[in-house]
Amino acid sequence: MKKVGLQLYSVGGDMARSVPETLKRVAELGYSQVEFAGYFGVDAKEMKRMLDEYGLEAVSSHANVVGDLDAELEYMHTVGSHNIACAGIGDFNSRDNVLRIAELFNRIGARCESEGIHFSYHNHAHEFARDEQGKWLLDDLYENTDPALVHVQLDVCWATVGGADPVEYLRKYQARVKSVHMKEVKTVAPYDGTAIGEGIVDFKGIYGLFGDNAIYIVEQEGLRDMETWEGLRRSVEYLKKL
Repeated sequence: MKKVGLQLYSVGGDMARSVPETLKRVAELGYSQVEFAGYFGVDAKEMKRMLDEYGLEAVSSHANVVGDLDAELEYMHTVGSHNIACAGIGDFNSRDNVLRIAELFNRIGARCESEGIHFSYHNHAHEFARDEQGKWLLDDLYENTDPALVHVQLDVCWATVGGADPVEYLRKYQARVKSVHMKEVKTVAPYDGTAIGEGIVDFKGIYGLFGDNAIYIVEQEGLRDMETWEGLRRSVEYLKKL
């Protein structure tokens, strides 16, 4: 794997204490790309300066797309990112609600594409609940959105927790995938996260689908058996060997 990104939510506490020190440490571990989860009061020009200083590329942001979308798109332009994602949305709990969300996402996606930025949805486990017809709610979303406007950012850990095979799910929507959240899980119940390559997710199979033609973003949470930065070190080292 040529490039490995990090979802900065994984080190949110460190970002809150010092953005430049955290970005520097991320780069030193071997990550070359980042996805934002908030900007910690740093304006876009200063963020871009820091990213350039540490050799990091902004590839995406979990952004407030249902709030001030114009401001979020302007931030993406300034830092040089061509992707933006919704990290989750309320009322994703019935087919009717998901169809309303699909209409909203088509509008958001059209606005983003008009700016040269791709819009994706990031799942958790609850989107793999079944609708009244026995279909996954996440499928209801993707089947009722325009593939050119609403892309897939599959969180492979949460897909696993939700009962899906992430390799097969990614294959189903392969043409719509812009980025993949590479997150590991050791046990589903109870949920127990770990470093990538040390759990049950088939990362070799995932990489086999896309090679270096997708954006791979490590996200880490719920670790019990190691410190955060140690887990991030093990994860990037494993992925770079794929």
